[in-house]
Amino acid sequence: MFIHAIASGEALQKALQETLLQHHFSLSQCTVRGADHRLLPLLEHTLHEAGMGDVLLIDMPLATRTDDLTALETWLSTRPDLHVMALCENSGPSFLMQAMRSGVREILALPLNPQELLEGLQRAATRASAQTIRLAPNTASPDTSLASPPRGKLLTFMSSKGGNGSSFIAANIAHVLADEFDRSCAFVDMDLQCGDASFYLSSGTQTNSLFDLTRQIDRLDVQLLASCMHAVTPRLGLLAAPHDMESALTISAHDIGKVLNMVQNQHEVVLVDLPRTLNVLSLKALDMADVIFIVTQCNTPDVRDAQRLVSTLRALGYKDNKLRLLVNQHTSGAWVSLPELEKAVGLNVTHTLPSLPQWVNEALHTGKPLASVHDHNGVMHALREMAGALLDTTPSKNRHWLQRWIGRRA
Repeated sequence: MFIHAIASGEALQKALQETLLQHHFSLSQCTVRGADHRLLPLLEHTLHEAGMGDVLLIDMPLATRTDDLTALETWLSTRPDLHVMALCENSGPSFLMQAMRSGVREILALPLNPQELLEGLQRAATRASAQTIRLAPNTASPDTSLASPPRGKLLTFMSSKGGNGSSFIAANIAHVLADEFDRSCAFVDMDLQCGDASFYLSSGTQTNSLFDLTRQIDRLDVQLLASCMHAVTPRLGLLAAPHDMESALTISAHDIGKVLNMVQNQHEVVLVDLPRTLNVLSLKALDMADVIFIVTQCNTPDVRDAQRLVSTLRALGYKDNKLRLLVNQHTSGAWVSLPELEKAVGLNVTHTLPSLPQWVNEALHTGKPLASVHDHNGVMHALREMAGALLDTTPSKNRHWLQRWIGRRA
C-alpha cells in the first residue's frame, strides 16, 4: 500500500511526514499545492501511477472545496479502488455528503489528530489486503446482452431510526411481489455492517454474499450473478450482505453500481435494504433508485429523525416525487397522529402497516416470510395494497389467499 498526499502548505506536509514516520508508515510522495493550482491537473500529473489499494490524503481548503470535490469525482471515476481521505476544517453535514458522493472514503478534521489518521490508515490497509483476492480482469469480449432487456424498477428502503422495521418490510414486499404478483424480483441487502435480511427470508442459510460477487467484479456476468444469489422462491432471489466486516470494507461504490445495474437488467423489480446512516455506497444506490422509502413510526423520536433524514435527502438533490413516507406499526392511539407526522416531515404518508406483533414476531423468529406464517392478517393486507400500488395492478386471480392456503396444505 502506497500513501500519497496533497497538502496546501508546508506545515501540513511536515506534520503528515512526521506522523507517518512515527507509526511506521512511509509517505510515497507529498505535493504542496499552490494557491493558484487547480486540483484535477495536479492529480493527473503527480498521481498518474497510483494503483489499487493506494491511499490519497488530500487537503481541501474551504475556498476551493466545491471545485475540488468535482475534480476528485472526475478523477476517481477511473480509479474506484483508491482509498481517499480528505483533510479539512469546518466540515459540516452538507460537505460530508458531497464528499462521500465524490468518492471520499473518510474525512479527518484539521488540525491533524495523529490517532485518527493512524486508525484510518489501518482501515485502508485492511481493505487493501482483502482486495488482493480479486481475480484478474476478464479479457473476454463484453456481454452485449446487457443493453437488451428493460431495466427493472429499483426500490430502496431506509429507516429513520433503528428498529423501525425497514428490512422486514422490504423483504416481505419482495416476497409478495414475486409470489403473488408474479414478478421476477431481487432483494439486495446493503446493510453491510448489520445486514440480517437473510434471516427474514431464508433463516440465514445462504452460502454466497454480495462480497463474493464484488471480489470478482471484473468478470461480472449473468452466470456469476446467478451463482451468488440465493433462490428464496422461483421468482425471488436474495443477494445477502457480507458475512463479516473485513469483507464489507472491500466493496466500493463502483462495485455497487455495476452490481445493481446487472441486477436491474435481470429482474423486473429490485428491492435494496439500506443502512440507516448514509455512506458512499448507499448514496450510489439512492442515485440509481426509482423510489426511496423512508420507514418511520408515529413516535416523537422517530419523527425527529425522519425530519432530519428527509432534510438531508433534499439537500443532496433528491426530489420529493422520489420519496415515500411509510409508517410501520401504526396504531390509532399513537403519540403522533398521521397529519402531525406529515406536517412535521413535509411529506404525505403513502402507506401504513398496522401493529400486529404476534404474527410479525413469529415470522422474525422462524426466519420465514410473513405470508408463510400467517397469510391473512392486517399487515399482509397492507403489504399487498402497497405492492399493487407500486405496480399499478392487483394480484393475479389464481393467487388469491384462499387458493394459496389450500395449495400449501394440499
